Amino acid sequence: MKRFRKGLIARAFSWTLVVAMVVPWLASLAPVPAAAQQVARGTVAVVDFTVRPGLQQAILSRAATDAVAIELSRAGFNVLPRTQVQNALQELSLEPVLDRLGVMKLGKTLAVDSIVSGEVVAVTVEGSPRTARVTILVRVTDVASGEDVNGAAVTGQSNPRVGYVGDDDQLIREAISNAALQAATTIASYTIPEATVLNTVGTDEVLLNRGTRSGIQVGMEMIVLRGRDVVGRIRVTRPSTSDAIARVITSTLGIQPEDKARAVFKLPTVQFDRGKVKITEPRAKPKSAGISNLGKALVVAGIVFGALQIGKGGSSGVEGPKAEAIVDSTGPAVKISWRPSVFAQANADRILYHIYREPADPTRPRVPVATARSNETYVIDTTATRTVNYVDIPPGQEVDSPDLEEEEDMPGVTAGQSYRYAITLVYRFLSPLSGQTGGGTGGQQQTEYTYRESDRAWTGQATPLTQPVLLRPANGSEDANLSSIDFEFQAVAGAQAYRVEVSTDPTFQNKALSFFTDEVLLPAGATITIRNVNLSAKFSGAQRLFWRAGARNVNDQPGPVPSPGDNRGQYRYIWSEAFSFRPVVEPPPAP
Repeated sequence: MKRFRKGLIARAFSWTLVVAMVVPWLASLAPVPAAAQQVARGTVAVVDFTVRPGLQQAILSRAATDAVAIELSRAGFNVLPRTQVQNALQELSLEPVLDRLGVMKLGKTLAVDSIVSGEVVAVTVEGSPRTARVTILVRVTDVASGEDVNGAAVTGQSNPRVGYVGDDDQLIREAISNAALQAATTIASYTIPEATVLNTVGTDEVLLNRGTRSGIQVGMEMIVLRGRDVVGRIRVTRPSTSDAIARVITSTLGIQPEDKARAVFKLPTVQFDRGKVKITEPRAKPKSAGISNLGKALVVAGIVFGALQIGKGGSSGVEGPKAEAIVDSTGPAVKISWRPSVFAQANADRILYHIYREPADPTRPRVPVATARSNETYVIDTTATRTVNYVDIPPGQEVDSPDLEEEEDMPGVTAGQSYRYAITLVYRFLSPLSGQTGGGTGGQQQTEYTYRESDRAWTGQATPLTQPVLLRPANGSEDANLSSIDFEFQAVAGAQAYRVEVSTDPTFQNKALSFFTDEVLLPAGATITIRNVNLSAKFSGAQRLFWRAGARNVNDQPGPVPSPGDNRGQYRYIWSEAFSFRPVVEPPPAP
């Protein structure tokens, strides 16, 4: 295996690499959003929710507690049975409203990772058709540290029912169920930022190995752990894309290199005033105006450290990886896209991108499902079986020359199955070697290349979906009552949320001409029906209307590719083909 020779050539090459990285890095000081990641599921215990004064205590508490427990279980968490949690509370003489010590006692007794608690903040039933709205606040508290690590504040509402004369309690239970689904989805999609302490700086600062690319932000507070023990607390002051400087707030046992730092989660605040609910998400503190000389020195040191890590193969070749469901000419598919990282832009010897899919084929877990040329920034993963030509580099190793492998019959995606993707960059280093070819003093210097594969950069989840099949109003029908119309279509495997778009524009690109129904979550049955939609105000006098249905998986991040005209990505759905219908001609009023 060839290595860089210690000496003038090696040092010159190292500093050339550093300079090549510093220049593009200085132009990229703005924070880059962290790619969505799959949350690590754990074992949780859900304690009874509290209810704000003035609301029905027992009914709402039990309904919200059970609904959140069910949705967290569906999202992949291991949720302990209610009876086991109640028995432990009774044995410990604890009330459901737990302080930090109570959380740690209950968690250790039940041997869980987190305690989930919450509050029913507001309940309203009003409007025509009568609709219930319920706002809940959900808190996930880490047992080891007693700190909040996740949570959500959401408002769920019941599906409108024209002419409904039933009990309001049924509408409230439906709103609670929808709120619980939103809360579990929010919690499951969040990954708390974590980092490792690389070194201490003076007496009151530390250098972390993660930066804005991993979700580290200015003003973020983090607890520092050594094993399961909390040894300190820090606040991020100067993050870059790949590392960060943080100030020590408290240090009980002294912060050391290799300690782990984990962000402190800040719950949204919920206010209920005069019948209105206001949810405020916490914001990071404003970025400081500049970087001190010490910070600049540490940044350069961090880049040198990063260059050395790159020399060992420890760098990401892409930024902002994302996976989005689409439908192309072959059917359901996933578009995987990325941007070249600072390192990739500075490295002219980029060879190939590898794209891996999870869950992987267990018989070929290390084989990418697709590759892309070094100047490409996306690929499409279809349902078709394919042959993949990739560079075979064993994990943790480097090779002197690329070994191009061919893998035949690599399976495509399955409609309704959810996937995550990882992108790596295969690149090479020029390795100047001593010695001469041909003997004597007139020979030429020999050069060889060393090939490596970068770290994997993961996307969020994507679920390829078939297009919904429309049923009614039938295509070309001419008897639609615009004041009360039902839309019916077939459910899609792998989707839990649906919506209908109606427009006078057959291309649906001019959103000013469109009407969108409310989103329907987790409907039961093989068909979806959105009933009693009133289009008369929006489309009075329209001669012909077009409609389509959209489906999505609520756990996909960021969701399907936006359709043309959806410039802000507000309606990320897999849309059906369009049907058209004509409104019924009303008879003229009697004289």
